[in-house]
Order: sequence, then structure tokens, then C-alpha cells
Amino acid sequence: MSDTRSALFGILVGAMVAGCTPCAGDAVCAVGDGLPWGLLSVRAVSPSDVLVTGSSPDPAATQGAQPGPAAMHWDGRVWRQIDTGAWDGAELWWVWADTDEAVFVGNQGLILELDRASGDLAAVDGIADDVTFFGVWGATGEDLWAVGQTEAANGPPALWRRQGGGWAEFEDATLGPGSDGAVYFKVHGSAADDLWIVGTGGTALHWDGAALTDVPTDTEAATATAPLLTVDASGSRPLVVGGAGNGLLLAWDGSAWRDESPEFQPGLNGVCAGVGGLEVAVGQAASRVQRTEGDWESDLDRGVNLFTRNDWHGCDIDDEGNLWSVGGRIGSRPMGEGVVGYTGAGEPKSLGSLLE
Repeated sequence: MSDTRSALFGILVGAMVAGCTPCAGDAVCAVGDGLPWGLLSVRAVSPSDVLVTGSSPDPAATQGAQPGPAAMHWDGRVWRQIDTGAWDGAELWWVWADTDEAVFVGNQGLILELDRASGDLAAVDGIADDVTFFGVWGATGEDLWAVGQTEAANGPPALWRRQGGGWAEFEDATLGPGSDGAVYFKVHGSAADDLWIVGTGGTALHWDGAALTDVPTDTEAATATAPLLTVDASGSRPLVVGGAGNGLLLAWDGSAWRDESPEFQPGLNGVCAGVGGLEVAVGQAASRVQRTEGDWESDLDRGVNLFTRNDWHGCDIDDEGNLWSVGGRIGSRPMGEGVVGYTGAGEPKSLGSLLE
């Protein structure tokens, strides 16, 4: 692999330090390790505009963390913790952001809207507290979708949409509300009229701007009992990951979902794609695979030592090709032992600086 590709595609290892060594080439950074939050999502708008979300701090390991679910911002110089103390005990599962606004979603029926200019943060009213939103996405802030579960996963899936500034439950005229016990985990797309929603039972729904269509995912892999946890359409093709036991990775070829699941990988939780053709999937027990040309390669394939044994949950690639990954002890509650990994240019400051 060339030096340029190594700089772009290197895998995250290292240890949490107050000022990391440069993270380009084969040198990589752990921007956080053993943090008091379980970290669930990262949105890298640019190298100097990164948002990280997760659980409220583990009561046994608060380490000086402010109350409230994790919502941190990196501005290229310092980390800042967004004040979410009014919702202490909650979990923020995903974040969408542009330069003007950020929208965080989570359990307890939370959709939090942040005006990035004023810093005002407010919860959307009218959502039952037994709703958990696992994903949020929109091509612009004018048309956002939030997905998840209702009635502690006993009711139909949660599907809400914001248009004209107001949120409301959305029900497709053909598909209806969905089956009790079904869950939608994530939503992502390439345009307002080209997005995917994925969930339990191998569900993949496509929105074309007018209607949702249930698209089979079992063309090459058995998916009926496999949860599909994350979808990403940032790259040249939509990607979906999940799996029950073994990691499942599907790629959309324009007409069908094709199985590209790497061998010997546990369940995959998150996937992201970006500039240079980089595609990355992250998952349980620090599993991570990446692809630029040809087959997917795991950390083990690449001979990379891991700096954590905890789960990765989400990843994102900014507009300059820098890669961020987040996770922690997220399979049980209280969540904690948060980890943040970074590969790319510069030396991001440790997120642990918030606890000093």
C-alpha cells in the first residue's frame, strides 16, 4: 500500500493521551479510551466539526463528567460537552448535523434539536417516552427522518418525519405502520428521494420520494433472522451491516443486495464510506474491516494490534478522508468504557480532556 493510502486508510490503534502523536501514515490515535460514557455515534462534518453522542455517564465511573447523555463537539482545537443535564439517564443513539443545526435522537422518546449558532437545545414535544429512536438522517434539514421502536419493542416500528420544521409520525400508504415487534434501526441515503431504512428480520425499505418499497435482502445471504443495524449511502454504493453471531455485510449493486460478508467476523454494528473509495465496517469485540479495492480486509488480515477489546458501534469519514470510530462497553447497562479512534491528518486532543 502506498504512503498516501496508508495515511488515509490506516487502522486505529494506540492509547489515550493528552496530545496524540500524528495520526497519519501507520501512526494512529486513540482519542479516547476508558471514558465514562458508552459512545454510540459520530458525525464528522469536517475535520474541525465533529459530534459524538452516547449514554449518560456510568454512575460508578463518572470521572468528573457532566450529567446527561454524551453530546460532545470537536472544533479542531478543543472538545466541548453540550449541556444535556435535563435528560440525565438517557441515551443518545445517533446524530445528524449540518453547519446550522444538529439533531440528536435516543431513548425516552428523545429528539433534541440544537441551534448551532445560539447553542439552544430543545426536545421535541409529543413523543411517548417508551419510544426509542436509533437513527436519524436527512438530505437537508428541511426533510429529516427518525426511526426506532415503540412500546419497548413490543409495538410497531417508530417512523417519524420532519417537514416544514415540525415532526409527525409517518405511515406509508401501502406498507402501513409495520408489524408489532419490528424495529427500524437506521436511515440513510444519498438524496431526499433516495434513502434506505433498515431493521429487524432483514428489513430494507427504499424511499423514492413518493413511497416506501420493501426490498428483499436475501438474494445471496439468509437475512430473515438477521437484524440489519446500519445503512450508509455516502460512497459509490449503499452498504448495510448487521448479523446475529457472524457479521453480515451487504452491498447494493443497483438492482439487488449482494453478500460481501467478511469471514470470521462477529456482528457488525456500523458502516461508513467516504472519499477515496474508502469503506469501513465496525462491530463487536473491536471487529473492524475495510475495503478500497477488491475484498474486505480485517484488522487481523492487516496484522494490526487493537487498543481496545470493547465494541465499536459507529464510524464516519469527514470530507478530507479522516476516519473516526466510537464505541465502548455498549452491550450491557450501565454503558461505559467509551472509546474514540481516529486515523488521518493532525493530532486531535484527547476527549478525556473534558474530565480534567
